[in-house]
Amino acid sequence: MRVYSGIDPVSRKRHYLVESVPAGPTAAHEHEAERIRTRLLNQVDEKRNTHTKATVNQLVDRNLEVLDVEPTTRVTYEGYERNHVRPSLGELAVGRLDGKILDSFYAPLRTCRTHCRGRKDIDHRA
Repeated sequence: MRVYSGIDPVSRKRHYLVESVPAGPTAAHEHEAERIRTRLLNQVDEKRNTHTKATVNQLVDRNLEVLDVEPTTRVTYEGYERNHVRPSLGELAVGRLDGKILDSFYAPLRTCRTHCRGRKDIDHRA
């Protein structure tokens, strides 16, 4: 089942929500397909679908292209994305980001901003 959900803001391509309807003698094909179609249409109506298949890296790149800040602020932001965001979340599709993933991203930053992974020679925050 494919339901059109708009234009991907990064790639500018059409975006569809897709879900398979299981085949087989026990599957009620028409009823199951209609149920899935209705659910996908509701996601589009409620704007709960991702609208993009872009990765965090792609959106960071796009943000840096249009970012209008002072040069020193830009350097700071680029350091954050280079040292923290890209290594941890960069390859992840934006649609897969959720509270759990963001919590696991921020948890180590609360105690160590250098991603030391337990090395003893790092001066950790108190």
